[in-house]
Amino acid sequence: MLAAVRKAPALRALPPDLTPSLVTTADDVGFDNDTCEAGPKADRIEPCVFGDRASATDVVLYGDSHAGMWLPAMKEIAERRHWRLQFFGKPACPTPKITFWNQQESRVFTECDRFRSYVAAHVASARPELVVVTNASFSHKRGRGVPITPEQWRAGLAETLRTLRQAADHVVVLGDIPVLDQSGPECLSAHVADISACFTSRTAATARVWNAAESAAARATGAGYVSVLPWLCTTVCTPVIGNVGVYRNRFHLTATYARMMNGVLEEALVKHFPQDAVP
Repeated sequence: MLAAVRKAPALRALPPDLTPSLVTTADDVGFDNDTCEAGPKADRIEPCVFGDRASATDVVLYGDSHAGMWLPAMKEIAERRHWRLQFFGKPACPTPKITFWNQQESRVFTECDRFRSYVAAHVASARPELVVVTNASFSHKRGRGVPITPEQWRAGLAETLRTLRQAADHVVVLGDIPVLDQSGPECLSAHVADISACFTSRTAATARVWNAAESAAARATGAGYVSVLPWLCTTVCTPVIGNVGVYRNRFHLTATYARMMNGVLEEALVKHFPQDAVP
């Protein structure tokens, strides 16, 4: 897969066997998000459980829509390693202990605060062996027109990680993905003959997310941190790698590509989750 990442900048014409197709790319979510993700008004949800339900190894995947984005890969790992995987996801509700602004409804996102407390209480009760935390860090606000700073993000995430680490044996932060200049499928549809028009420089794509702040929060709290950038970009970030559509918009990976990364994700996670703790 990493070889395909290195070769991706040389692609020009859209592969005729692109998977998923441009028609289905935007809907390539890979799980029942209506059932498994907490809705906008919800402050709790019964977790969807994947992998080996009878396993003694409890793993939690927790975050906003990016947790759902990684669920297809985490499901593969859980099945292979016989983990009991519980999923807690609420779109637009990142894990840092910050009261966010609900940008769709122009109000304080109190349901997000309550959801964060609910998940923390569940983790405290379940005491899982591993919690994987992942967030979309792009363009969040604390109030109308008041953007959150990287330092506020770092401090808020550190507070959440400290809480989780009191109950979980291991906590790992899965870093944010780069944000493209344009939506992958829409741009590709307009530039079938030269998809390089849809590439985004790694510098620009990563400047939009706060991986340095997340890495610092993990380091300060003793949590692990996994950078996903080598799985997506060289000096440029491309919406196609091999014959696979990578992004379903500007901000989310396709389930197809996420699932393909289950091997490198597993390898990264077990570096922070000792082998003797894994069946």
